[in-house]
Amino acid sequence: MGVSERRKFKATNRFTRTVLLSRPVVINGFRIAWIVVLVWGELGIYFWSLSSCKWPELAEWRRTKATHVLLISDPQVRHPSALWGESSWAKFLGQFLYELNLKRSWHVTRRLNPHEVFFLGDMLSSGKYVRSEAEYKAYWRKFQAIFKPDAAFSQYFLPGNNDVGMGVTHSSPKNVRIYYSSVVGPFNREVVIRDHVFICLDAPSLVDEDYQRSSSGVGYERWDPIRGGPIEFVKSASIGGRPTILLSHIPLARPDTASCGPLREKGAIRRGVGHGYQNTLGKQTTRFLLQTLKPAAIFSGDNRDYCEYSHPVEVPDREAEERAVPIREVTVKSFSMSNHIRWPGFQLISLVDPTPAGKSFIDAPCTLPDPYRVYTSLYNPLALLTLVFLFIFNTYRARRLRNIVVPPLSLSSRSSPGAGSGSHTPLHPGPDVWSPYTPPVPVSPRSALPSSLRTPTASAPAMRAASRPASPLLGPTPFHQHPAHAHEEEEEDTMYPTQYAVQRNGHVSDGEGEGEEWPARGRGDAAPSYFLPGAPRLNAKSHGWSWSWTFVFRGRRRRMTVSVPTWGSVRELAAQLAPGADADMVLRRRGIAWSTVIDGLGILWPTLFVWIACAWWMF
Repeated sequence: MGVSERRKFKATNRFTRTVLLSRPVVINGFRIAWIVVLVWGELGIYFWSLSSCKWPELAEWRRTKATHVLLISDPQVRHPSALWGESSWAKFLGQFLYELNLKRSWHVTRRLNPHEVFFLGDMLSSGKYVRSEAEYKAYWRKFQAIFKPDAAFSQYFLPGNNDVGMGVTHSSPKNVRIYYSSVVGPFNREVVIRDHVFICLDAPSLVDEDYQRSSSGVGYERWDPIRGGPIEFVKSASIGGRPTILLSHIPLARPDTASCGPLREKGAIRRGVGHGYQNTLGKQTTRFLLQTLKPAAIFSGDNRDYCEYSHPVEVPDREAEERAVPIREVTVKSFSMSNHIRWPGFQLISLVDPTPAGKSFIDAPCTLPDPYRVYTSLYNPLALLTLVFLFIFNTYRARRLRNIVVPPLSLSSRSSPGAGSGSHTPLHPGPDVWSPYTPPVPVSPRSALPSSLRTPTASAPAMRAASRPASPLLGPTPFHQHPAHAHEEEEEDTMYPTQYAVQRNGHVSDGEGEGEEWPARGRGDAAPSYFLPGAPRLNAKSHGWSWSWTFVFRGRRRRMTVSVPTWGSVRELAAQLAPGADADMVLRRRGIAWSTVIDGLGILWPTLFVWIACAWWMF
């Protein structure tokens, strides 16, 4: 490789490095990266997590089309006033993200195209505190706005302790139950799907009736059930030898040492009772349900985490005990975000017509992505990486700006004639020519000034013309005016030249010789505030919407006011956020830290628009 080829190779590498490390390339690259990561975190990761979630089927079902049943537990939709009644922005944002996650999860889950959907209670997080039927209707409308009904499948609901309350000491359980029955539907029901009987049990009412039964000291055999209650419903269930699947919001009793299987995240289900809740049904109630219904499987909720347990079947003799198959119970994961679990989930059931020889149903769990991990493992590291890279990048740019050598600038046609030829340096040009690298400290002129500029006489039009502020790029300063314009110059007020917006006579100029007059005022009245031409005018009587906050800091009372930004300020901010030629000037004047903030905001606003679009699509 010759000398010329090496030089050409170095020049090409230098050009490539300059282009790749330019501010527009870096900012737009980060924008694209953030949009891709955002779309993946908001939508892509959910579709990816459910790509491996398939409806379970057995090999012998290949010639038969199965019916698909979806089980959802504990959606826990918040009260409509909870979103706008939060006292802080952090709680408001957390509540908004909670509902957004529910909508996103349901939007992805319903694409599995189920035929039937069962909600295993606690559809509402605070339905038991509702005090009127109209309020309960508004609450239920919010639930339906998230879990929109679809003609492609039917929806069935089981009451949970948060939907109707639980416990005889509840303040108004009867009224809440009336609201639930009139808005949602019946408490207990039988649903027959593919010749399988689904027993939808009112577990909170069963707990209340069990307390009344046990307090009277009467067993289930001699207990006179409450009319329309869950015990009467269980005794009168028409099973008829068909496979029975029991659905209960509260899990059935089991030993405290019982394991929940490998799919549970932590802990186990143990007995526990508190105000308005009970972890499991009683032992006698569990025995009554198993002996009466003889279910083939049980599905419950309320515990938030997944649990799989097999209940032993009580038989009279040992031979029957060896042939007896334990009854499997699955506690379905919570569908909503919860502090108890990392991964929400749901349960899938596939059904075929029952036959004496084979199994007619099978189930499988599915999990949703960890919503907290999306922020902690995806968004937060990328935000930190972006800020660090931008800081290093702006430091590199600042060093390049300090090392830039500007060639000496010659006098152009815009320079003042006869200004003299002083010595110029690359970073400190002479007073004749202005550049972005002109030092903030004024530089004394090297050449002698004309005598006409040194004598401030009233008859010196050059003095008045030279004293007017003007941009160095607008053209040469009119040191010598034509005699025809001398008289016009004399008539002007020398203390209030025409380039200012306010005249002594109170006339407000709009830059084109027209304007409006200020109202007459006395000598002691204060002059109204004004702006220079080109700046937006401020209407003192109408400030628009504003929010003020008064606080005490270091012993002094202070006040902070936030108002709606004007269109001019929005345009100025957009001009600073756009990757353009003014970035070098911002870096020189504001510093590395401020330039990093500006670049970060420039990356943030398109990402925010994409996030709003995704949220709007979900809502």
